[in-house]
Amino acid sequence: MSQHTRHVPEAETTLTPRHAAARNGAGDTRVASGAGGNRQTLTEHDGPHAMLALQRTAGNHAVTRLMGRGVVQRHPGPTANAEVQAGDETTAPLVEEAAKPTATEATSQPGTGTTGVTGSSPPGLTGALRRTSIDNTLAASATGMWAQAIISKWKISIDYEYGGQGSFHRGGKIFLNKTLGVGAAAITLMHEAQHADTFKAGKQADRTKLGRADYVKQSIADEAEAVVRQLEGFAVTASLGGDMAGAGVSDTLKQRYLKAFYAKRDDLKTADPDMDTAKVNAICRTTTRDGEVTNWFYDGTFVTSTDLNSYAVFYGKQWDEVNKAPGK
Repeated sequence: MSQHTRHVPEAETTLTPRHAAARNGAGDTRVASGAGGNRQTLTEHDGPHAMLALQRTAGNHAVTRLMGRGVVQRHPGPTANAEVQAGDETTAPLVEEAAKPTATEATSQPGTGTTGVTGSSPPGLTGALRRTSIDNTLAASATGMWAQAIISKWKISIDYEYGGQGSFHRGGKIFLNKTLGVGAAAITLMHEAQHADTFKAGKQADRTKLGRADYVKQSIADEAEAVVRQLEGFAVTASLGGDMAGAGVSDTLKQRYLKAFYAKRDDLKTADPDMDTAKVNAICRTTTRDGEVTNWFYDGTFVTSTDLNSYAVFYGKQWDEVNKAPGK
């Protein structure tokens, strides 16, 4: 499981994952990036028509670039995460759509199924326009730019309009459900980029080499890290006002995360008032991820879209499929 230096700043900690744990409701979001890198701010008073018009403008520019083979979306500033070494700007090209998962991939490489009900994209938001709107939304947050850098680094294929069940990563490819709105799609990509990074770096749990308990534990550890990625990027993404239905994390879960995070922070500050803030945040992030967030995958807070079981059950069944006794 990869470690990084991105901590939970108080101003950017509103969360969200993509699990069928959408029992707690979802936020609302609008895209606030214009074409060509000129970011515009849309407020709740601008309304959906202004947002859609801005997305269509961005899409028109994207089509022009595609036709001219200039398919590179440029984003200002370095990422805030250690895994991807970025310079003064991160370049993330629009990636090709991936093929549907094959029967071999489905059996040899477990996917990480999404959870949560799906929302809907604005009418007509498909193809290059949808991809560009999602990309612009990612570029608004440090975690979103981290996801873009991961996708670019590993040349991850993305099916932006997957028509099957849920959204997931499998075998180095990301399948993004076509019914997700732009905001929810961006948040989902933050989650799936974590899984893709783990897989490409050769750190994904191997059910052929690990015991059942260790396989479940290691798989859920990566899920928890992916959720924290979303939590760190959700505040900015939600503030843009786009459709967040189906992203899977709600304000209720955000408050649960923050409560645990700040409780640990208070304990640390009480024990050592002079402790460096960056060190405090790092400890609080790790403690909350490995405690509060990890528990959500065992206690039914998050359930999979494939069978509505907790992730502990889901990954246990995956292990059983490979390791079951002959003839059973």
